[in-house]
Amino acid sequence: MAKRTRPRNTLKDRVRRLLKNNEICMRAFNEIEKDVEVQTLLEDSNRMAIDRMGYSDHGHTHSLIVTLNGLKLLQELKPGLTPTIVHEETGDMNDAELVVMLGCYLHDIGMVVGRANHDEFSVVLSLPILDRILAKVYPKDRRKQVHIRGHVMHAIYCHDKAAIPMTVEAGVVGVADALDMTKGRARIPFEAGSVNIHSASAMAIEDVKIRKGIEKTVRIEVNMTNVSGIFQIQELLEQKIRNAKLLIEHIELYAVMLPQKDVILKEELRVL
Repeated sequence: MAKRTRPRNTLKDRVRRLLKNNEICMRAFNEIEKDVEVQTLLEDSNRMAIDRMGYSDHGHTHSLIVTLNGLKLLQELKPGLTPTIVHEETGDMNDAELVVMLGCYLHDIGMVVGRANHDEFSVVLSLPILDRILAKVYPKDRRKQVHIRGHVMHAIYCHDKAAIPMTVEAGVVGVADALDMTKGRARIPFEAGSVNIHSASAMAIEDVKIRKGIEKTVRIEVNMTNVSGIFQIQELLEQKIRNAKLLIEHIELYAVMLPQKDVILKEELRVL
């Protein structure tokens, strides 16, 4: 009897499973995954964030996690909230997923320049990339290429609370970015000695769940092992949700204390 093999469960595989019924989005995802410019920008963004600034991951892994979160969130919101591109009758649900996927994937490439105003740099750097990718997704429709490009650039620009998202898709991208808050992302700067309330609170976050809501359309549960995780939830995730005016009435947010306790810090920490 042949041995059953488990399906692969890498981040890329999980994204592709969410896109299995969306041909245009799958095509764009496969193109962007092999795009040399994009992958080099993500590599250099991480070099700037981690190696030079002592920040958390802003590279390929973060990009994939945010993409996964964004697609999950958009799909869970679907029963109660219509994406803007659908509401305005300029696209369908497949187009909305494409906007979210590309916005999530490219939102931090401006970190190659620096942290300050990286949202604006990401918009500038994304322009030729989007033209290249969208030409392959909509090869005979230049109008659609430009239209989708504008949606994606707006989502990238609004992801970091500098501007209010004016579309559902842009709001989803910003919240999806904040959902990458678990201890795995914080471990590198934390263990390298970058200990502050941001990294310490992130170390308390075990995982984040996106599921069908009870009182609202979507329920987000943040599971934590230490009460310090509340800072991460309130200062990052809650603020991103409040910033997304079109989403706030459709998301319920819960912090959940897990049974196991995590000290996070040892008995003594040299501060100065």
